[in-house]
Amino acid sequence: MNVLGMVVVLGAMALLAGCATVKPADLVQKQVEQFKAMLLVQNVDGLMGLFSDKFEHYEWGNKAGAQDFMKNAKDMGYMDGLEVDITKATKTAEGDKFKVYPVEVSGSFGSTTLELIFAKDGDAWKIVGLDASNL
Repeated sequence: MNVLGMVVVLGAMALLAGCATVKPADLVQKQVEQFKAMLLVQNVDGLMGLFSDKFEHYEWGNKAGAQDFMKNAKDMGYMDGLEVDITKATKTAEGDKFKVYPVEVSGSFGSTTLELIFAKDGDAWKIVGLDASNL
């Protein structure tokens, strides 16, 4: 192989290495980090941007119900001084979804452990379900 051929092959290899796809688990992790960040700054609208329109919950119903719950929690001061620990959270793939557990949240209301359920929604991974103990 001549020098020009080697340059082309090496260039193609470098290009392919740079185009490696991001793993779904990494994208979900970024969403979990964003969830934590939005909780800490009490940004309900930012939180709702992480929720799918297909979100379902046994008590809140849908995304609008989750938004009402979070707005009420904020208005009543339950989001003041929150601490959110995602360091122990593991991501488990189940079919076309990821379950993230445990997400530990504590504040003036006490504490709860969340399980976040993510599914692909368009180009992003969004929260389609949430289970909270002690709420």
